[in-house]
Amino acid sequence: MRYGILVFYSYQHAVLCDKVLRQNNIPVEFIPTPRSIMNSCSHSLKFALEYVNIVKLTVQRINIPYKGIYEVEKTYNGYTVIGVR
Repeated sequence: MRYGILVFYSYQHAVLCDKVLRQNNIPVEFIPTPRSIMNSCSHSLKFALEYVNIVKLTVQRINIPYKGIYEVEKTYNGYTVIGVR
């Protein structure tokens, strides 16, 4: 199954964004940042790919810096990065 993962530079930004996205009825899940995505915060937000555009717009609207939005696939050993959105 494929997901979107929103990766931040800081834990505080991830917490704030989690709160705002949930207030806007966007289902997100706090997860540890996959090892395949280096040099980033220890936690990220996972969401269904159908929400990728609204997630981008919301994060830009509230002006939270983020490293990137990655399309990943859940595998037996964790996540495999498919692409960058």
